Amino acid sequence: MDGTTSSQPSTAPQSLHFHPDYLDAVRAGQKTTTVRFRDPVETGPVSLVFELSDEVALPGVVTQITVKKVAELSESDAHADGFRDLAELHDRLRFHYPRIGLNDTITIVHFRLAK
Repeated sequence: MDGTTSSQPSTAPQSLHFHPDYLDAVRAGQKTTTVRFRDPVETGPVSLVFELSDEVALPGVVTQITVKKVAELSESDAHADGFRDLAELHDRLRFHYPRIGLNDTITIVHFRLAK
């Protein structure tokens, strides 16, 4: 052996964890993105996990990743994320990530339920 190791890619899909408040909006197709801060995500199969007393996991697909600053988020970003407006999205980001600032880089994860 030469001391090198090869890592096999994982066959298990990645997981995206959600607050349980978002379950109905995801199921209804009203929430098709999620904004993540310091939470790396890749395109491909994903398990959408909702943290309820009985965990709910829905099969999904991450279709696109968009990187931008918090200050660059738009009203259309807020609507795709299931919020009324940009102010509500900013409020929820501060709730989930209390130390997030306008100049921080975030990832917008575009997803859909698997068929």
